[in-house]
Amino acid sequence: MVEHTDGPDADSREGRSSNDSPRTRQCPWCRSRDVRLTQRGFTGPTDERDQYFLCNNCKRLTYEIISRSTRDMRLGQYRTGGTYRDTVRQTKYDITRVLKVGSNEYLLYVKPIVRATDNTRPGFLRRGRY
Repeated sequence: MVEHTDGPDADSREGRSSNDSPRTRQCPWCRSRDVRLTQRGFTGPTDERDQYFLCNNCKRLTYEIISRSTRDMRLGQYRTGGTYRDTVRQTKYDITRVLKVGSNEYLLYVKPIVRATDNTRPGFLRRGRY
């Protein structure tokens, strides 16, 4: 009797820890490697249009691939080298690649823009006299 085991793709679509995947992901916000990947796909355990990972340490969601329709591409004027704004999470991304898949879908490959914190400046603006 032959026992059937699912391949590595079946587990990765569910969103396993980055320690189990061949490509290790790191949260750009807190530098933690404790992240859960959700892969894009219309078949399998997820029905996601976008690919992202969620950091278990700081609870922030970071996109890797964003799906947009032809209409969204015209309105948003997305292009390689441009920026994508996630207004819900108040995050900006650099668009590294635009790929057309199908007749009405584009994939935006993005990287988050992380501002380095400067410890010498105060965290708030001072007004008036010091």
